[in-house]
Amino acid sequence: MIQAFSIFLLNWLTNPVHEFRHERDYVAPEELPFLRRMWWTLCVINSPRGVGWSYEVANTPPRPSQPRWSFVREKLSSAFRWFLFLDLAQSYQRSNLLFSRGNMVLLSQGHSLPTASILARLCSLVGMIAMQYSLLAAIFVAFGFSLPRDWPDIYGRWSDTYTVRRFWGRTYHQMLRRLTAGIGKAFCCALGLRPGTWASSYTQLYAGFAISGLIHCGGDLMVDPSLFGASFPFYILQAVAITFEDAIIGIVRRSGVKVPRLLAHLIGYTWAISWLCICAPWSVNWSLKSGIVFTDRIPLSLIDRVIPGLGKVVARCVYVFTTSLDAKA
Repeated sequence: MIQAFSIFLLNWLTNPVHEFRHERDYVAPEELPFLRRMWWTLCVINSPRGVGWSYEVANTPPRPSQPRWSFVREKLSSAFRWFLFLDLAQSYQRSNLLFSRGNMVLLSQGHSLPTASILARLCSLVGMIAMQYSLLAAIFVAFGFSLPRDWPDIYGRWSDTYTVRRFWGRTYHQMLRRLTAGIGKAFCCALGLRPGTWASSYTQLYAGFAISGLIHCGGDLMVDPSLFGASFPFYILQAVAITFEDAIIGIVRRSGVKVPRLLAHLIGYTWAISWLCICAPWSVNWSLKSGIVFTDRIPLSLIDRVIPGLGKVVARCVYVFTTSLDAKA
């Protein structure tokens, strides 16, 4: 599905040869030899964030400036840390019945335990993306295919996640932003909406998350054609949540109430995390029922070899803690 939207954007909404330029382009792409043009085209297709390109997406993390081999060592170290992070999340999932049986949903384990399960599922996804990215960065820079400055961090600062908007727009990876923003702006242009207006902003917001939802529906289709569309509600609900929080923030600002920054951020973190846990069932339940559990993203578990049974101990502790919370509630 992502390929279809990329073709639509690059062939119908833009003219890459005339509109796109890389910071190291010294001649126009149409003047390059055939093989160089092929490489240039591959770089455009495989640069979704547009790092170093004229179409670089907003809120890309700062670009690295360290020497080549220092960068390679750092990325290999980062990949190993993300591996341990992913390994721990998967060890917990393998010890949780929710991820080993195909007839359970999140709330079948009470009201508190699903939060831990959601975090484990999210952490495994976050860890896998970051580990793969770090390894690719190390390999491409080590072999001289690219420079360290071409590989900014895959994620922004997690401390920025004090609103749902900032989570999706700054912290989480921006790999789909070229598509969502590009098509969203084209949609606004087709409707005659002026850039910078309220109507344009929220049309882009809903169009962007609709595009993201449709892209992820391609994954639904790969699992089972009957599941097509199962992922869509989760993504379109993010636009609804952002609209809600924008309204609340606007009301507070217009009221003249001065909220201390620390308190505002604390409330924001609580809201953002709570919302992601509330809406997670729309993304997780259907995949659990379909047997898409992803407890073996990495075939080798270092944690299970070094500390056998750690996952079971963690799962047991989490179960006891959350059960006590449910009992008190």
